[in-house]
Amino acid sequence: MEVAQMGTGAIEIKSGYGLTMEAELKMLRVIRRLKENFPLKIKATYLGAHALPLAYKDNKQVYIDLVTKEIMPEVAKQGLADFVDVFCETGYFSVEETIQVMEAGRKFGLKAKIHVNQFNAIGGVKAAVEYNALSVDHLEHMRAEDIEALKGTKTMLVALPNCSYFLSIPYTPARQIIDAGLPLALATDYNPGSAPSGNMNQVVSAACIKMKMTPEEAINAATINGAYAMGLEEEVGSITVGKIANLLLTKPISSYHFLPYSFGESQIEAVYLSGKIFTK
Repeated sequence: MEVAQMGTGAIEIKSGYGLTMEAELKMLRVIRRLKENFPLKIKATYLGAHALPLAYKDNKQVYIDLVTKEIMPEVAKQGLADFVDVFCETGYFSVEETIQVMEAGRKFGLKAKIHVNQFNAIGGVKAAVEYNALSVDHLEHMRAEDIEALKGTKTMLVALPNCSYFLSIPYTPARQIIDAGLPLALATDYNPGSAPSGNMNQVVSAACIKMKMTPEEAINAATINGAYAMGLEEEVGSITVGKIANLLLTKPISSYHFLPYSFGESQIEAVYLSGKIFTK
């Protein structure tokens, strides 16, 4: 699984890696159990098109048909997912294949959220925008045409700096994105393969140190913009009358600028979820 953890008292958990009907449904059922038993806003994403099983290496279309025509209808029937995702990347799933999955997601009421531009820019951003994807995630490699395609849309851009750190790949060009007038969210991409850390404080610090974001930009990216990327901006992500009281209380610090500066030590003293203390 992948956990797109954000500083909102909400998380998005993706299936994927299972690559079979049984395994994918099992992971999504586990996510449903988490929704039922924890005081967090949890969103589930079906990410069946994340890797290609060896059995299908000579006929990828058969696997895409399994994802879209067999597994996805069952996911929708059981109400196990909110979103559908695809790893749109050279050597994984092409733009045309990504469109097939997004088309199926639209048919079954699963809004698109796309892994794109992690290693190569192949046109996935434009396709995601055309299908009104809620977010495009990774974006380590961005072209001018990708920036232009995202302007004026409702698609949130999401950077995953822990992945860049762990894999030693470029960081999402935050300054290029923000200076073009586009929003940016931050998340952990917490998973065993490319980002084995759920530390959001580290994410915010990396955004400031490596991506040249200001502390204010990074905190906003991790909170209200992260909430938007999960379709929860009306419920969480900011301290606002009418929203759920998910709060982080810090130790005594000089200002919020100290949070990303203190990258080696957490400054969080208490966590409140739905107005009740969760950890202290």
